Amino acid sequence: MNDRLIRYTLAASAVAAVVVFAIGLATGQLKNALALAIGLLIGSANGLLVQRSLALGVGFTALSLVRLLVLTGLGLGIGLLIGLSQVWLVVGGIAVAQLVLAGFAVRETLAG
Repeated sequence: MNDRLIRYTLAASAVAAVVVFAIGLATGQLKNALALAIGLLIGSANGLLVQRSLALGVGFTALSLVRLLVLTGLGLGIGLLIGLSQVWLVVGGIAVAQLVLAGFAVRETLAG
């Protein structure tokens, strides 16, 4: 996983988080927007964590499971702090950030 892929994912997720927060602020849905924006930011860190885990040289499968459990647990915990009804938005934001990462990875692969 290269640095450009991680930068693009972080940048796209950060821009999406700011847009979601601004829309939530404008529509009076601040808690929902905050939850989704935080999920996007948490999820965008996954690429960086993947890169770090690959550098360790430990089994990728085991670290992947632990990494995803930690990110999901963090998302659930933050979601519960915001409000029980916002938990799914935090986890959804994490999932959207994963899709952004996957999309950029596909683009990188196809570009050669």
